[in-house]
Amino acid sequence: MQLGSIWERISTLGAKVDDSPGERRRLVLTNQSAVIGVVSCGSFAIGYAVAGSRFFLPMIANIVAVTCFIFALVLTRRGARTLAKLAVLVPANGAVVTATMLLGTGIGLLYYFFLFAAVAFLLFGEKERFFRWLLAILALGCCLFARLVAPRNDAVVHVAPWVADVLDVFFVVVVLATVIFMVDLFTSETTRAEERLAEEHARSERLLLNILPGAISERLKTTQGAGDERAAIADGFAEVTVLFADIVGFTELSQRLDPAALVKMLNRIFSAFDDLAEKLGLEKIKTIGDCYMVASGLPTPRPDHAQAAAHMALGMRDALVRVNEESGYALHLRIGLHSGPVVAGVIGKRKFIYDLWGDTVNTASRMESSGVVDEIQVTREVHDRVGGEFEMEARGTIKVKGKGEMETFLLKRPRAL
Repeated sequence: MQLGSIWERISTLGAKVDDSPGERRRLVLTNQSAVIGVVSCGSFAIGYAVAGSRFFLPMIANIVAVTCFIFALVLTRRGARTLAKLAVLVPANGAVVTATMLLGTGIGLLYYFFLFAAVAFLLFGEKERFFRWLLAILALGCCLFARLVAPRNDAVVHVAPWVADVLDVFFVVVVLATVIFMVDLFTSETTRAEERLAEEHARSERLLLNILPGAISERLKTTQGAGDERAAIADGFAEVTVLFADIVGFTELSQRLDPAALVKMLNRIFSAFDDLAEKLGLEKIKTIGDCYMVASGLPTPRPDHAQAAAHMALGMRDALVRVNEESGYALHLRIGLHSGPVVAGVIGKRKFIYDLWGDTVNTASRMESSGVVDEIQVTREVHDRVGGEFEMEARGTIKVKGKGEMETFLLKRPRAL
């Protein structure tokens, strides 16, 4: 467990909070490559030292490489990431060239250059394409130089044929294992980053759908204009029923409850309303203080919009009764409905909201504010659409602010079949 923690700390050395997933993966791979280089070249340096003075030059080359790998970790810690990547790859190429010039090309050291060329493309990002190709070309150049210039059968330091065969197989296995290990590390990081990105995307989608209707959310994503400009989303609907509900007694109760209890109570009530709206297929528009606004018949038109809104109103009233029974409160509702045309859409640049405009909205609001406690006041337009399915009580003509005299009705209950 402790070794895993140390490995994680070294791997993320120099990481920043604002690093992109790709940059973080490349940083982790740079640090891990440096550690692998320290272990690998350090082992060779020890082996050369044990083998005797004949291997003095490759021993020094590997010691220099180990020093550079350690320095690469210091560079990543200080934010010099490009230099750190160069400090990983350049000395590694040099160490292998030195060993090849001494031991010849028959023992498989040339395989390392393929590894270094591949790693260059893993360590450097799109903005560092120059260094990708520079290091890949360097590895290719070192490979060609070693292959053409280094001795083959007349190596400076001779080893037995069986030793050469063992070393050749060993280097093949080490290079392949290193490639597999590094690619696995890189792909594992990529997979984790993709999973995190997918989770964040799903979370953002859920959040957006909690704010806007699904169809509007999709349109919003495709209406982005030049810069921050965005074409306004607006639609006209000829047949919609708008419902306003206000909690009576909430202001008095808010003076007695502490803020946490007040918000908890209001959230409990509005959550019940949200569940009901989702069940009936209505669109919650917004809450304003203790007022709840919902619409039926948009963004997808439906012929039974008034009936659905009537069921919503009755359900809201029943839901508040249950909340009162469970909590001991004595809250009441005043609800108003009106049917007619509206304009609906999303405007602005920040804190989007799907809102409605038009006389239908104003009239529905007036039905609520001029209504009766524990009653559902509706206009003649709503009555004519649902009167055959619900019991209504004529309230007569009342004076409505901003509208004058209006004939209204009280929605009582579904009509018995």
